[in-house]
Amino acid sequence: MTSIIAACIQMNISPCSKHENLDHALSLAEEAISKEAELLVFPEVFSTGFCYERIEEVAETVSGPTIEALSDFSREYGCILAGSMIEKREIKDKGAISPEKRAPYQYNLGFCIESGKLAGIRRKVQLYGPEKKYFASGDSIAPIRLQKYSLSLGLIVCNELRYPEVARKMTLDGADLLVSAAEIPDFYIYPWRIMSISRAIENQLPHIACNRVGKDRYSTYPGSSFITDGWGRILAKAGKEECVILGEIDLDEARKIRQTGSILEDRRPDLY
Repeated sequence: MTSIIAACIQMNISPCSKHENLDHALSLAEEAISKEAELLVFPEVFSTGFCYERIEEVAETVSGPTIEALSDFSREYGCILAGSMIEKREIKDKGAISPEKRAPYQYNLGFCIESGKLAGIRRKVQLYGPEKKYFASGDSIAPIRLQKYSLSLGLIVCNELRYPEVARKMTLDGADLLVSAAEIPDFYIYPWRIMSISRAIENQLPHIACNRVGKDRYSTYPGSSFITDGWGRILAKAGKEECVILGEIDLDEARKIRQTGSILEDRRPDLY
């Protein structure tokens, strides 16, 4: 059996406390590594939370210290890390853009790091609520190619889960796994769980769905992270507290599930 051990790092996030959150995340990641995790997933904007009041201060480029620290960890343990963070857009001349036409100076950046190298990024394309004021929208949807087992990872950033087209496009482009990094509040946790399982079943793919816990001035976050196979069967699940959950994904079985029936082949793009 060829398998990969996946982990959700279900953590609390201290608003705007980048160094504190990063240290805490890596401490939990070490716990996951000690249990033989190979693919570790963090919640959405895990290093800062939605730090709108200081967003330009906490934003970083992909060559900044957060990705550097994650790359060092990934290199040391030979693991794969995925999640999202606030990215600083690189704009050469901000003053040349009129305020009316100016897009926000940040992205909600989904990233994946493998064995110390940045394997790929995905800027969130489906922004929610106040995000639209502070983040520019991404303009591409594609899976991230990994060296390990020649896998392709379909990375979903929180609200993108509400749009089945995002996961479906990555599936059609060759994704073998779905991974979602989320910051889902308590009032929306039930729909999030249903949609997360639905994305797995309708695309016949395993799904690692990682949400945060704790509270901030906006909401309370109930965790409830889980890992499911392509049938929607739960392999591991979390409650409302900080924890690390692990699930072993049988990649051979995952391929067999995708070959069951002809769901993708029977689509009618001529009609919808």
